[in-house]
Amino acid sequence: VSQAISNAINSATDALSTALETLSPQDQDQLISLFHGHLPKTLADLGFDKVRERVPQQYIKNAIASTLASKMVYKEGTRFITALPDDRLAETALCYIQEEKEVIKLIETLEKTDMSAEEKNKILKLLDAGGARTALSLKHE
Repeated sequence: VSQAISNAINSATDALSTALETLSPQDQDQLISLFHGHLPKTLADLGFDKVRERVPQQYIKNAIASTLASKMVYKEGTRFITALPDDRLAETALCYIQEEKEVIKLIETLEKTDMSAEEKNKILKLLDAGGARTALSLKHE
């Protein structure tokens, strides 16, 4: 099992590292939150801007790629990654992170709505469990 997880993460990381080289600086900036999350909390909170300035760009890209790859494998499973054609892996991962941001917005909006706690919690669980992946599926129908 651990070998399958490792292989899926490595495969996704490699595809993403290559794809990140082709992204515009603006598109790369949209992914910087993944690098922020990669750092120890104290370092990220106290000196993220300095770290970002001083760390080589390639390290940042690799950290983004491995963080996103790990996130997808642990959230969606190895089959989700291995089922994707190699030439679609990076594109799907980049779309995944965009959909995940949309799901977070939906969750934040839902948390502010006036409905019973029971109903709200059921919807929140559904969004958390399958929101980004489901949103990807809906886009490709």
